[in-house]
Amino acid sequence: MMMSTVRQRYRVGSVFAFMCLLPILLLSNGCTQKRPPASVHFPITNGFHTRLPTEQQRILIWGAPPLSNVTAAWLRSHHYSDILELPQDITSVRDHEAVLTVATARQAEFVLILEQEELKTGALMESHCGDRFNISVTVRGLSRVSRETVFRGSAYYPHCVEPTHEVMKSLTCQALATAWGYRPSGQLEIPSSLACTAGQITPPTVR
Repeated sequence: MMMSTVRQRYRVGSVFAFMCLLPILLLSNGCTQKRPPASVHFPITNGFHTRLPTEQQRILIWGAPPLSNVTAAWLRSHHYSDILELPQDITSVRDHEAVLTVATARQAEFVLILEQEELKTGALMESHCGDRFNISVTVRGLSRVSRETVFRGSAYYPHCVEPTHEVMKSLTCQALATAWGYRPSGQLEIPSSLACTAGQITPPTVR
């Protein structure tokens, strides 16, 4: 009789202890599930350059805000001071030859073309974005003399994101940093604030 009572008390105590721990376990599990993996925090980039502008050469920026604003600030922070931005009506022109003609008229040595793409599908980690977007930013540098692409960089997130200013700034800075060779292509844990200032102390060798 005594042994049966002890067993009954043990069972009741075990059930009570489990019920007390259950909310903690559920809360802990919920927090773990909501925390995104580290791999989705940073953009993936790719890019190259065969030639870069010198600090004295004039650069014409072709693109819509906020990409053009971020790019102009990035170039100035990297000691480029002779920067021209195309008026909004010209930025709608899709013909690169027309932009190169404007560059010739304004004596710019390089044209920096900025493009962004916002899709509802096709993100690396999400097939459908719902109310968000699969966003990518591409920067392309054309030489006025050769009329060829001499540097290029692109950046995108592997998951769907909202098109906020911080997202566009991060992608633009990462694309520029990759095109200039301040960071290699791929996915690196580099915050946009560092990508926006990378290379200020030791500029790359202009080839």
